[in-house]
Amino acid sequence: MSLTIEEVPFGGWARNLRLANNTVELIITLDVGPRIIRFAPLGGRNVFKEFAEMLGGTGEAEWMIRGGHRLWTAPEGAHSYAPDNTPVTYSRPDDTSVEIESRNDTFGFTKTLTIELQPSEPGPAPVAGGPVNPGGRVKVTHTLGNVGEKPLDITPWSLSVMAPGGTAIIPQPPFMPHPTEAPPADPSVPPQPVNYDDFLPNRNLILWPFTVLSDPRYTMGRDFWVVRHQDGAPATKFGILHKQGWVAYQLGDMVFSKKVPYVPGAEYPDGGVNFELFTNTAILELECLSPLGALQPGDTRTLVELWRLDATPGDLSNPETAAAFFHGLGD
Repeated sequence: MSLTIEEVPFGGWARNLRLANNTVELIITLDVGPRIIRFAPLGGRNVFKEFAEMLGGTGEAEWMIRGGHRLWTAPEGAHSYAPDNTPVTYSRPDDTSVEIESRNDTFGFTKTLTIELQPSEPGPAPVAGGPVNPGGRVKVTHTLGNVGEKPLDITPWSLSVMAPGGTAIIPQPPFMPHPTEAPPADPSVPPQPVNYDDFLPNRNLILWPFTVLSDPRYTMGRDFWVVRHQDGAPATKFGILHKQGWVAYQLGDMVFSKKVPYVPGAEYPDGGVNFELFTNTAILELECLSPLGALQPGDTRTLVELWRLDATPGDLSNPETAAAFFHGLGD
């Protein structure tokens, strides 16, 4: 087992945590945050965006995006933009993970990120056409705690701010033809009674006022939706109730994937969505949301993401290539 956890300087900040195995590394800021500012192959390109002009800064009066991956609070409001520009505390629960925590007394909550990097050890043979994982597997547990005296109507919201120039791929539910157009499974079998459930919708789509579906960055395919980051393009955003598990972002010779948590029957923010995608000229964000519900004093709520960083198996905007890749990720 080869895993390193150490304090290092990065981006103008004196104190950061570096988690590394033989193939990938994570950098977590300690002077501000909590924020995972880097996820990359050793010595390679950061899959997350870095806002160079904001790196190394501390103590700003306003919230700073900075880049990387963060824990926010949903539904979006003033509490979401609470500045996180002061030092965090950290501990090491075990030999493979770190726990980063901040406290905001203005709004009465704590934010905790528990980051676990798997050691780079040989795994099972990859599925044909699937991901080729060199050891870049991470578990990120986002915990929101109520340290105030009143219930809080907020829930964890995790945002991965991806570096520009890539393509997001979002799997869709299995396609089914309209019940009146579906060919019989066996022509020798008499027609079956109508199943009226087959006439019901199987997904939702939430749009923002600045979203236009004819946007050329969108390719809404049958099995996959593809969204391309484009320099100079305006903001656009959508949300869905994502039940298919993984989503991915292809950037050059890398693919970042994360598993979107879904709780059947739960009430979700923003019209009932657990996944949102936002992009503008600078970034593309992959966002997960937890179910709604009052967070009582003393209680916590968690959202768990699984991450992978793999070598690119081919062009994932191609449906056949994408299908093989996501099949290889498993459940």
